[in-house]
Amino acid sequence: MPVHSRNVKNEVDLAFSDSVYVPESLLSMWLNLSAILITVSLLFYHMSRVKSLKVHPVFASVLAIGFIFISTFYLFSALGPYAARMQYAINKCGNMDECDDIQMKHLNMLYHSYLGVGIITCIIQIIIVYLIVNTV
Repeated sequence: MPVHSRNVKNEVDLAFSDSVYVPESLLSMWLNLSAILITVSLLFYHMSRVKSLKVHPVFASVLAIGFIFISTFYLFSALGPYAARMQYAINKCGNMDECDDIQMKHLNMLYHSYLGVGIITCIIQIIIVYLIVNTV
């Protein structure tokens, strides 16, 4: 039975509390910023390649790669605090009698899924940089 549909009185569910919503929302904001920067980078690079902008290809590549590196830096910088905040919530759950194994598994699943998305996004950004470097 899903965690949110159980009907037990006085039970604390950290997966649906600010202990999890705050770290998730902060990471989400940094993921959005990263997505905006990667979009700007790729749009600028594409416009320079199709000659919509009169920019030297090497300069366009360097600028696009710079935006991608900044985006990746923001994302890596957000993953550390997210991991620490979520570990705090998971440890808090482990120390509470009201927090059962189902909640612990749910919190760990949330932690690993968001961390995985962030890491995969960073890897994709690095692959994009590799592709840009090899097309100039």
